[in-house]
Amino acid sequence: MTRQQKKAVRKALRQYGRKQKAADAAGCAAAGPDPWGRVIRQVLDYYAEVDETCADLLRLRYLEERPEAETIERLHIGRTTYYHKELETLSTAAVFAAKAGLI
Repeated sequence: MTRQQKKAVRKALRQYGRKQKAADAAGCAAAGPDPWGRVIRQVLDYYAEVDETCADLLRLRYLEERPEAETIERLHIGRTTYYHKELETLSTAAVFAAKAGLI
């Protein structure tokens, strides 16, 4: 995964998380099916089966936009493990996004 791809995936995940927060705050569903929403659902479903820590990391860090230190604390993992899991999660999201033609 290139830096550019990683940056694009991070940006898309954060934008999707913000859009979901805004829709929740307004008390309505986000308008229409979002391609990134489908990708995120696929990644979360995949990691629900394979590695719950990666699913939680994606949810906490990118969808809820928790700070890195808080995410590490909530996951009860060390910083090195966090960085390995983050790269794994972003790479998996990039694969699903590429498959969907988003990157």
